[in-house]
Amino acid sequence: MTVPIGLGTAPQALAASAKTVTGPKVWIPGAEPGTGTYGSNGSVTVSQTESLTDQVIQVSWSGFTPSVLRTGEQATAVQQNSDQVMYPVRIYQCRGTDPKVMDCYGSTMFGADPAAGFEQKYPPQGTTAPDLPSNMAIAVTGADGSGTAPIEVRSSRLSPSLGCDAAHPCSIVVEANYGGDPLDLYGMRNGQPDCADHTIDNDGAIFYTATDVIMTGYENPFTGMNGNEQCAWANRVVIPLTFNATPEDCGVRANDFVVSGLEMLNRAMQQWITGLCLGKTPLTVQYSSGGGEPQARQSFLRGTRDVGLTAIPDRDPPTRPYVYAPLATTGISVAFLVDSPTGRQIRDMKLNARLVAKLLTQSYRAPGIEMPTVGNNPNCIFADEEFRSLNPLPPTSGLAWPECGGGPEKSLPIVLGTSTDLTYQLTSWIASDPEAARFLEGEQDPWGTRVNTRYMRPEFGGYPTDQLVREDDSGGVETPGGTPLPDHVKHWKQFEWNPLQTSLNQVLRFIQQGQVTAKQANPDAQGNHPSFYPQVIGERMLFAILDSAQAKAYAIPEASLKNAAGAFVSPSRDTLQSAVADMPVDPATGTQLLPYGAADSAYARDQRAYPLTTVQYAMVPTGGVPAEKAAAIGTFLKTVTDTGQLYGVEPGRLPEGFLALTKEQRAQAQDAVQHVTAQDGKWPGNQKPPTTPGGGENPSGTGGTDGGAGTTGGTSTGGTSTGGSSGTGGTGTTGGTGTTGSTGTTGTPVTDGSASSSGSSGTSGTSGTSGGSGTSGSSGTSGGVGGSATGGSGATAGGAPAPAATAPAAAKPAPSAAPSQNSGPLAAAPVAAGSPSADRSGSARLLLPIALIAGLVLLVGGPAALVLGGTPAGARLTAATRGVWARIRRSP
Repeated sequence: MTVPIGLGTAPQALAASAKTVTGPKVWIPGAEPGTGTYGSNGSVTVSQTESLTDQVIQVSWSGFTPSVLRTGEQATAVQQNSDQVMYPVRIYQCRGTDPKVMDCYGSTMFGADPAAGFEQKYPPQGTTAPDLPSNMAIAVTGADGSGTAPIEVRSSRLSPSLGCDAAHPCSIVVEANYGGDPLDLYGMRNGQPDCADHTIDNDGAIFYTATDVIMTGYENPFTGMNGNEQCAWANRVVIPLTFNATPEDCGVRANDFVVSGLEMLNRAMQQWITGLCLGKTPLTVQYSSGGGEPQARQSFLRGTRDVGLTAIPDRDPPTRPYVYAPLATTGISVAFLVDSPTGRQIRDMKLNARLVAKLLTQSYRAPGIEMPTVGNNPNCIFADEEFRSLNPLPPTSGLAWPECGGGPEKSLPIVLGTSTDLTYQLTSWIASDPEAARFLEGEQDPWGTRVNTRYMRPEFGGYPTDQLVREDDSGGVETPGGTPLPDHVKHWKQFEWNPLQTSLNQVLRFIQQGQVTAKQANPDAQGNHPSFYPQVIGERMLFAILDSAQAKAYAIPEASLKNAAGAFVSPSRDTLQSAVADMPVDPATGTQLLPYGAADSAYARDQRAYPLTTVQYAMVPTGGVPAEKAAAIGTFLKTVTDTGQLYGVEPGRLPEGFLALTKEQRAQAQDAVQHVTAQDGKWPGNQKPPTTPGGGENPSGTGGTDGGAGTTGGTSTGGTSTGGSSGTGGTGTTGGTGTTGSTGTTGTPVTDGSASSSGSSGTSGTSGTSGGSGTSGSSGTSGGVGGSATGGSGATAGGAPAPAATAPAAAKPAPSAAPSQNSGPLAAAPVAAGSPSADRSGSARLLLPIALIAGLVLLVGGPAALVLGGTPAGARLTAATRGVWARIRRSP
């Protein structure tokens, strides 16, 4: 099933592969221990059995024996190897479609000798889960005989031992443990089980064969054999699974081009790349999602990547011709796995920007310790009165929020600590919220909670930021005359939170496995601070920042977030589509971002818009690329923005968690295809190329001496690059008090790529001659990748600085094609609490074209057409703009 392109609200076109099969006969326990009878067969349903990838699927059943505590009460949750809950259900992913127990990952005998069956010694430690930790699921059956559980299924990429791929089908096995005697306890049956003997189901001694403790590997004391799972295995139900092809199935072939960036787009890219490489005319794309978008933008602009993927446009003057092509839209999610103390999972949660800020700024405190940085704040989010006021749980629901336990460390969010657009947009949303912004400045919330002081300026740069870093390594304090604190308490905060330096996939893996990134404050015997034990189902209090596509693929609940109109919305196609319709188009780049902080905007009034909606773009070259490669990039763009916008799980389609392009976005993408294929030198948005090749514009004057030509840069992996010549300085007219031009800066060496030589710097431009109102010319900017040399700008007469040559003047935005879009200021994140951060590659960038300060909008990025030239107000705004640039350029 497919849906038309651009219909973002259409139902997902999942493969019609849900399957229901007959289950085992239900065991009906009698009034006396060990007695009972078997009834009719139950049934089992698996939500998706075809076109699978690395994801979570749902398994449900009915007509099973209700799970009860050994005392007889209904059970609400069960842990692996528990001896308290009778009649639990295990779910495995297994090799093949007719598996033995040795083929089921995480079972008691995975990897054992198939020929020996159950008659063998228990396998050595590590045998049952040689790849990732076990993905076996265990769950209870309700009083009505029904139950459900998610299970993560893994392709051969994540689990080579299972080997599930397009050529090797696998299966789901549902195993109901109804007890019986799998042990031949007294050796009277020659080691054979008697699953009809229920006398030791709940024998009050050590066996409890109807509980999961029987799976722990007890060996028969008489035979020395391991027969523990035989009776449960006899109740198994097998449902075959088939998997999608992946890029690994494409075979070895030379790459047509190289792409990097946007891990948020990873699930879509994997399906698109697979569809392209297995198509009638194979196209091979090398895609790397790691490293972060700032680095991806820089690599593309330097020419060491053919295509860069980004969510935020580059704001520096372009160094090569390119355009932005929209690919898809997704959301950034605050995902959570939280269980009620009763053991049931809680799937609904509301969060506002201030609560998310509290999580990200270590603003909760350890109990019973005086910690100056957090004062008397709550011990964790679940004790926060603001959270409780937004998330009341009626007594009739049978649910309750978890207790904080030892402190906040178990609910600290799992986040990515490298530089990413995801983090920048998340913190921009926080900074644009008035309540959150005041909280970050030090204002207490209505219940007395305040921000951790280590996250306050000037020591902390503030939000927005593109990188989450632990700022508080402080600990408790000793009061005069009080009991001395142990060393680990003095430094309590030092071990609480550790943003991951790897990937969003690792963030996903941590929350899936219940593993927080915090370290225990108390060191072990070797002085190391061990990780906390994974949180088990029924006791979880986990948060993570993910992209919506990954959260949905793994069935992780996503919080409803408060948008600018005051409504709480979760990411869905409808809410993403509403947000996209509210996004103005930046005329300088042709890109769309939510206009955070713009009070009189469609977004500020839209109660349906998801506040962390993100349009994802490809930066594609329109010049300097060989024809064959340009054609390949054009084919990629044409395909993924055409048939790649059809929703589905098959290769080439758009997965769940993404919104297809709108009509206008698709037209922009198809226009980009033409520019890439033609290599016509098109620049982003309404920007124009420099008037002098390799040099700056020469707006006025005729005097001043030429700056020397830059020397040729060395050859890098991106190609050979040559420094451009300096521009010619202008000649001032005689008389007056004109200001001399500044000298050019030295060229910046480029080291992106192995064994590359840094380019030589261009020669400084010579100062312009003193004169009346003439302006000295700017020296040129070098061309190419190897080295760059930029001359300084002159200053206008009368002391007002000339506008920095950042980006071309923005033309008046064209009227939006979408009825609910605004044509307004550039759609970008505001500075609401902090300052922009520099690229972690070392080169500064301008990512903040709009700064909301005291209710005023300061246009920083290139729209000089909005500054009234020649007026005092225009001169002041121009001076402020250049001052911001100077500070950013100096930032590390």
